[in-house]
Amino acid sequence: MFKEISTFDSADFLEIIKNPSLFLFEAFELDLTNTEIYISLGVVLIFITGLLIDMLKPKEEIGDEDLPDNENGLKDIGSNVVLQKLDLAYAYVNMGKISLAKKIIDRLERQSLSQMEKSELNRLKNKMKND
Repeated sequence: MFKEISTFDSADFLEIIKNPSLFLFEAFELDLTNTEIYISLGVVLIFITGLLIDMLKPKEEIGDEDLPDNENGLKDIGSNVVLQKLDLAYAYVNMGKISLAKKIIDRLERQSLSQMEKSELNRLKNKMKND
């Protein structure tokens, strides 16, 4: 088979380019028109070009300044680590694991908290006293 490929000359290649449907029909019994073949090759080339452009494009790294912060006093739990810990402590209280909730509360009391975070912590303490 390698000998067959090595005997392939440029004249045959030009004939295949001019009339690929004849070559595909003789070699693989595929009945496609030249237009269908050219359109298919064009789509494949556009796809490969897009992949290459995407691969070679420099990737932007996410910096600390791009991450959300809680400077605006957001009450979104995803943007505040203290609220996440308080939510975990609430979950422990609801599951009846008071000792784990107390550990979290003790750690939070040692931190400097905002007024909103302090009020949430006090609500949690009151809930634990009432349960």
